[in-house]
Amino acid sequence: MVQAGSIGNLFVGGTGDGSLDLAIPALDTPESLLSFANTAVDCVGRTAELAELKRFITAEWSFSWWVWTGPAGIGKSRLAVELCRYASTREWHAGFLRETDQDEFGHFQAQRPTLLVIDYAAQRSRWLSDALVLLSRQHQVFPVRVLILERDTSGEWWSVTRRVNRLEESCGVTAAMYAEPRPMSGLDRPNARALVKNMIARLAAAPLTTGQVEQVVDRAEAMDPALRPLFVQVSTIDRLSPGEERPNRDYSLRRIVARSTAWLESQVATPQSAMLAHNLRFLATTLGGMTITDYESLHPLPDTLTDLLPGVFQRLGSSVAVDDLVDGVRPDIIGELFVLDRFGAEPTVALASARMVGYAARKWPDSYRGFVERLVADHADHERLLDLLEASGDGESALSDAELAVSVIQLLGRSDHPVIRWIFDRLDAAIEEGLVEGRCRLITTARFKVANLVRLEDDALRARDLYSEALADCDPEWPEYYSLLNNRGITLCTLQCEDLATTDFSTIIGSPSAPAEVRACALNNRADILDTRGDLDGAIADRSSVLELPGTSYDRRYIALFRRALARRKQGISNEAHDDVNRILGTADIAVEQKMQALLLRAQWAFDDGNPARAQADLDEIAASYRNFESVEKKAQELRDTFTKDSSTK
Repeated sequence: MVQAGSIGNLFVGGTGDGSLDLAIPALDTPESLLSFANTAVDCVGRTAELAELKRFITAEWSFSWWVWTGPAGIGKSRLAVELCRYASTREWHAGFLRETDQDEFGHFQAQRPTLLVIDYAAQRSRWLSDALVLLSRQHQVFPVRVLILERDTSGEWWSVTRRVNRLEESCGVTAAMYAEPRPMSGLDRPNARALVKNMIARLAAAPLTTGQVEQVVDRAEAMDPALRPLFVQVSTIDRLSPGEERPNRDYSLRRIVARSTAWLESQVATPQSAMLAHNLRFLATTLGGMTITDYESLHPLPDTLTDLLPGVFQRLGSSVAVDDLVDGVRPDIIGELFVLDRFGAEPTVALASARMVGYAARKWPDSYRGFVERLVADHADHERLLDLLEASGDGESALSDAELAVSVIQLLGRSDHPVIRWIFDRLDAAIEEGLVEGRCRLITTARFKVANLVRLEDDALRARDLYSEALADCDPEWPEYYSLLNNRGITLCTLQCEDLATTDFSTIIGSPSAPAEVRACALNNRADILDTRGDLDGAIADRSSVLELPGTSYDRRYIALFRRALARRKQGISNEAHDDVNRILGTADIAVEQKMQALLLRAQWAFDDGNPARAQADLDEIAASYRNFESVEKKAQELRDTFTKDSSTK
């Protein structure tokens, strides 16, 4: 169920060799069934993923890192725990690196093979980026692996982590990246059934019939079509719990919170103790959990909180102490719902919650912002989201209320979300208060993000107009100016207005103050237009200009090289086209998947040129690669089958 105890106090591991303090979380209590640290329930349906991660840690690299992504409840952290347990049995020093120990990360020398897991990477991106730069430059006697876990690779954190605006550092960091970010998917139905049966066995309950298991999986799929393991577990708990069952996600999550709340209240001594316990769990949840040391550092508390939170060493009942509560309510998606629902409780609870949210936002802005970003991604349509965002400000100005909300616009998922109207109302109020001018970067950023949502909704005309309105009030010295131009240009291409799009791209290209990455985007975009118009010389010139720009990401350079090779091939300059492919293959920071795509292109050319033996060598290399884009792997197999068929008929 919801874990009330502190995972931070139940870590097992330790250095044992004077190196980093790593820990493998472990919980086995019935109350912690939904925790990623629970070892009572097997990790079901992840054999292939675990095999990939085993290849990652055993590959012939001195240092490498890899990002795994997926939504809440997909099983990222649980899979990482399984990898750490596996590595530990093979004399690796493995575990999760806690935030309180992260300052030592970039400077340590491994005393034995070392695997570090970094969770909540987005809220730790600047520190993580610095550490990856240092580690990519160091010589390690023993292999070091860093497994990074996050919801996705959208947003600023991914650019920050890779150092995209610092070419020399970016090359080193990207060259050490084992493979492209690996998205995780949910379970298939056979594995979902297996997980249900495994949970039933662990709960010592009577086995379910085949039909009952199917009903549990059906309910899980109704809650979450992706069949994330968390919701398979939630559906199983629903089936075993008395009361009404509904295939409704939040209803089922609230039942779990209610059972956890009832358990906690049964352990405390008085209603006052229960209030303090719930408040502490609330505060800890808004920060993604904390250590007892973190909580101790808050004391003495501000006057607004002294009556809301317990003392550091206070016991709240015969079996509940403060350090049992500081990890908050987990898993994340349940804890987020717990926080939001508190704003809809009775007025005294809602007011106390608002006070604590405001304090958390000011005291630990990075951790709190990470929590809000995860919350909005999971509960964008919760009726109390606005209450939370209003409480996150300092309460003294409309501007402070709006700043955090602007940062999560893209997570709202739709341009007509009521939070967006609220954001612009708050910004209008900030203008009236004289806190900002009508032409300010925050307003421009908000407009830019809303226009991006509209573009993703396939409303190109409206998106074009929104980009244009934002540009009219945007200072050309602001970085947003060039991003607005670039995205408007892309939108104009969608509307088949290539001449107007070319004008936008050319404005960026001709500006010395445009960021290198945006200029690279504009050059590649303009080259695409020239290519479709048959101006191969112009397209090749733009691709070449991308390669001369300092401070661009490997993605931009890869696109430039790959598409310049295609253009040169069209021109009949095969030697230079092959030179571009070879340059892709020889560039350290271009991803393995991209190199395999270049090999596939070269193999296709070899087939076209009547040299199937040359093609076969490239196809064999693709087949042997540990990482491929799915489309590349599929096409390569088709070519291999064609080659085999042709050979057998001769």
